[in-house]
Amino acid sequence: MTSERFTHKHNLPASVSSFIGREQELREIRSGLHEHRLMTLTGTRGTGKTRLALQAAAAELDHFSDGAWLIDLAPLTASELVLETICKVLSLPETPDLVPIEQLVAYLSVRHLLLVLDNCEHVIEECARIVASLLTRCPRLTLLATSREPLLINGEVVLRVPALSLPEQSRPLDWARFLHYDALHLFMERAHAADPSFRLTDGNAEAVAEICRHLDGLPLALELAAVRACGMGVAELSKRLDQRFHLLTKGDRTALPRQQTLYAMIDWSYRLLPEPEQAVLRRLGIFVGAFKLEAAESVCAGAYLGQNGRERIMPEMILHHLPQLVNKSLVQFNQETGRYRLLETIRLFSLERLAEVGETQSLSRQHFAWYLQLAERGVPSLSGSKPEAWVAQVEQEHDNLRAALDWAIETERSEEAARCALALWRFWHTHTYQREGLRWLERILMLDGDIPLSMALRPQLLNALGVLSHTLWQFDRAAFYHAEALRMFRERGDREGQAQALFDIGWQQFEEMKLEQARAYATESLALAQEVGDQPAIARALLLGALAATEADQVDEAIPALEESLAIWQILGDTSNMAKAMGILAHAEEKRGNHERAKPLLAQAVRLQVQLGDFIDLIGPLVALGFMAMHAQVQPEGARSAAQAFGVMTTWIAKIGGKSPWAEGPHQQAIEQVTTMLGADTFAQAFEIGKQMTLADLIRLTEQITAPAVILPSPPHPIPAHTTLTARELEVLRLVATGLTNAQVAQHLSVTPRTVNAHLTAIYSKLGVSTRSGAMRYALDHQLS
Repeated sequence: MTSERFTHKHNLPASVSSFIGREQELREIRSGLHEHRLMTLTGTRGTGKTRLALQAAAAELDHFSDGAWLIDLAPLTASELVLETICKVLSLPETPDLVPIEQLVAYLSVRHLLLVLDNCEHVIEECARIVASLLTRCPRLTLLATSREPLLINGEVVLRVPALSLPEQSRPLDWARFLHYDALHLFMERAHAADPSFRLTDGNAEAVAEICRHLDGLPLALELAAVRACGMGVAELSKRLDQRFHLLTKGDRTALPRQQTLYAMIDWSYRLLPEPEQAVLRRLGIFVGAFKLEAAESVCAGAYLGQNGRERIMPEMILHHLPQLVNKSLVQFNQETGRYRLLETIRLFSLERLAEVGETQSLSRQHFAWYLQLAERGVPSLSGSKPEAWVAQVEQEHDNLRAALDWAIETERSEEAARCALALWRFWHTHTYQREGLRWLERILMLDGDIPLSMALRPQLLNALGVLSHTLWQFDRAAFYHAEALRMFRERGDREGQAQALFDIGWQQFEEMKLEQARAYATESLALAQEVGDQPAIARALLLGALAATEADQVDEAIPALEESLAIWQILGDTSNMAKAMGILAHAEEKRGNHERAKPLLAQAVRLQVQLGDFIDLIGPLVALGFMAMHAQVQPEGARSAAQAFGVMTTWIAKIGGKSPWAEGPHQQAIEQVTTMLGADTFAQAFEIGKQMTLADLIRLTEQITAPAVILPSPPHPIPAHTTLTARELEVLRLVATGLTNAQVAQHLSVTPRTVNAHLTAIYSKLGVSTRSGAMRYALDHQLS
């Protein structure tokens, strides 16, 4: 792949070995993709469908203006994950107002891209349903699928991927054309890569050709055989293949011939392994996707029944067996990540062997136990100084965690499943997996009727469901879950649980812009937390109450509470909540006019939340950045920066899913105010720049907005005093200038008269006047009424 290729939009993996042959198939795919909108590559496992599809997609990047995107379906354990996986790869947010298929259609209907759906066979019906819908509604979309069987929908063009080309057995081998046969070429190249001393000679050419013929030119089988040949010679390898195929073809005659051949190849490699390596390989099949050595040591160790009776693999022996399996090309190892994985074909073969020896359930239990331990071990780190390390690990292990959780639910282990889900739900919450988290938790809740959860876990599960629901703006659903959780906590006399539930209900009230209710719940939560001395709960309640007060423009009350909350988080070393408190405190200080104190707080909050990947809590600091830039002394540069900040904010709200009442209300009003300051065209340009910003760009924008003020010489024309007013203060001044009383202004703005009076005090100070009439005269002189 040329260096220019990386300028295109795509997620296609870089090739790690040479691509050999397939010129005819590549031409057919290219022609098919240009003339049709759906092409499916079919054939048995091991024919190289995935590699061929990736090669063809890479060659077509110039043809698709919006790129080519690989959707790997192999790790999925359930058909309902297909649509979510496509949306996740395309970075689509979860939205409450659009079902996922409608959201996907809306995204793809205006784009010209190639979607590569790889390994459709185990979710074929769901793939067919999704693809049929996309084809009819997304006119510029083209799809390339790989599967053992066609999707069988209108518009599909099927290309059966054949074996690699082979010399005919009835004709003498033509040395001049030896490497023109793709199967021979592949075998020779892979054998030479495994052992650089391997050469083609008069003595081994026939044996090489015979091996390739016996393996029907299947790429996976050829690569396995090429590595094996380096340890036993091609002549001996050829003899053993003859024997194994003869035995295995007497098995299931209903299977396709190439399925038998590939099965025979893998089974032959498996049977050549020493018994301990056989045991390890079949047990590795329990992993979905990649895994670490420590996981293999925990899951795959244990007793097995060998030819000489009961044998045991100790955990420390896995380190010996795994490299042996890597060397024999039965396990892959990624040097960069330090993680292992099995090719999907070998994984499925291993699972069959596991079932044959009756170890499936025991290995599933060990697999679940390991991943339950991993999930629960990371919970304390979420409230520590480096939560990002655990979050990154969960991202890497997500497929295995899903498989483990699915097994626990399917086997009706409700208590263990609940423990695992409760360890993961905050990860789902902060990293835009809210919809998936809801599905897992509700599946567990469904088990509760037959296998009741313990009273310790059930209210926690309900409360987590409430938080995930209100994060998706499903307020009625959330209210039900929260109310049930609070009721159960109260029945148990669990004051810590009550404090948490009240806080979460209060946060929902805040999201619904019900500020007084939010403060009331925060106050009740705080009282309980103080009774039991729960410092994190105290800090949370202080933060929520102060946030609601800040948005009600009661910043003098909010700031001491925020400072106390921040101090607690700093003592506890909770980086995530420190960042949240800093962002809210910065916003409060900005509203009070303490711009220079707000700046470093806000800069640190953004840096920490970007570092932590805490995207759901990044919205607040982005709002504060926009307001800070709007009211900067240097304009219109500040307004332009505000437009960019609001562009970033809009992108992240979309990633999280949907729009909150805040986004549709005050935030939209701020955007309209900046539009007025800049003019529609200038605003649109800056806003779009913000929407395209990377996280690194966001950090640079934050540094620009929060840079300390530079004291400049007095300008020749003084800056009007009203430019220092906040947006709310300017609104109050305009209303007062029309002759409204404090009570009438308060009613108009839905605040208390006391709040209006506080605003007027600040306005008088900033304008340099001492009376209401002086403020009104200033507004009239400057045409603010």
